[in-house]
Amino acid sequence: MLVKKWRCTVCDELFDYDKKPATCPVCGVGQELFELVEVEVSENSIAKEIDVVIIGGGVAAVNVADSISAKNKLAKITIISKEGYLPYYRTRLTEILDNDIPMERMEIKKQSWYDERNIKVMLNEEVTSILNGEKAVILSNGEKLKYDSLVIATGAKCFVPPFENKDLEGVRVIRELKETLEIKEVAKKCKNVVIIGGGVLGLEAAWGIKNLGANVTVLEVMPRVLPRQLDERGSSLLEKMIKTSGVNIMTGVEIKGFAGNGKVEKVLLKDGQELAAELVIVSAGIRSNLEFAVSSGIKIERGIVVNERMETSLKDVYACGDVAEFNGKIIGLWQVAMEQGKVVGANICGEEKIYTEQVQPLSFEGMNTQLLSIGEIKCEADCREIVEDYNATRDIYKKFFFQNDILKGVILVGDISKSVAVIKGVREEIRKNQIITKLYN
Repeated sequence: MLVKKWRCTVCDELFDYDKKPATCPVCGVGQELFELVEVEVSENSIAKEIDVVIIGGGVAAVNVADSISAKNKLAKITIISKEGYLPYYRTRLTEILDNDIPMERMEIKKQSWYDERNIKVMLNEEVTSILNGEKAVILSNGEKLKYDSLVIATGAKCFVPPFENKDLEGVRVIRELKETLEIKEVAKKCKNVVIIGGGVLGLEAAWGIKNLGANVTVLEVMPRVLPRQLDERGSSLLEKMIKTSGVNIMTGVEIKGFAGNGKVEKVLLKDGQELAAELVIVSAGIRSNLEFAVSSGIKIERGIVVNERMETSLKDVYACGDVAEFNGKIIGLWQVAMEQGKVVGANICGEEKIYTEQVQPLSFEGMNTQLLSIGEIKCEADCREIVEDYNATRDIYKKFFFQNDILKGVILVGDISKSVAVIKGVREEIRKNQIITKLYN
């Protein structure tokens, strides 16, 4: 059966609203990034009593549970989360810093949704080991849970490089709701805050904390911000907007460590500079949460290795989201975790569904600007034609990369109103005249 839903083209989340949403409750983008699509909603395909245990409480876990419950009403599903909250929109964590968002607006699904689908959510609980031979997991409270199918969706943790004195109080990361709320309260009292890492998460955190009144400095080890998503002009324009919005930014810097008497007071750079800071937020990438799974014998490289059906090396054990390594990569994006969760759920119910990689956009809104980047934007040598449109007066920059007349990548800074056409254009590999007509006529 086909039903119409609104789809956010950035995070791929679907919504049942009658009208186009004003903003995406998942990633925060505006209504210009929504499109109306027809989605196939499958009816129950099996009626079989099975026990499914899902380790992890993020979007991948919710989509596994949703997919299974839609296809098999007799499935008994247990979600085990180490956090004390129902699964929530992790993409909105930095938004909390300078906004008071009710918990019900953060939750992916309400408690009633889980109750109606026979889904048990165990909060403040962790799995300590997997007993593959017994098809069971052991919880931190000593309880043993049996399963017919096991799903590992434990996500990732923030990576903190081996800086000197990195364990000082006040050196924090943003990954979970509880710690983000704590950071918000600390930041309200801070005069100087340093953000290590000029990626999207770091910039979002900088913008939120700046709006609380602190003096914020972003430190980026690369020579410019977002070097994988923007070209030099795009980075330069973004850096200009960052500075004019009141946030300090230093690129090409190396961090030595931190100094302070029990609490962080300074950030030390390798060139001898010292920056005052009562709070430091490290945003330097992620690492999969794997520790509990190592002794199970499951194949692990950078993450838990999965095939196109999201199956691991252990029978009836699946992995998805930031913990899963597919084709040698861990993407670490909300929309990837969501889609992989759907694939796992379908396969547990006996379908033959495979995960197919899709080019994903990156978006950012803050510092009084917005940007979107998608596709191959490093292909000057291979691309036969590049179209640039730069309006210095309005701080708007657009760049289109073509190869053999096919759209391969796009950078938009300052004006992302045509993002739906751009994202579809790259994914569908449309021709130059088609995209130019859509954008400029």
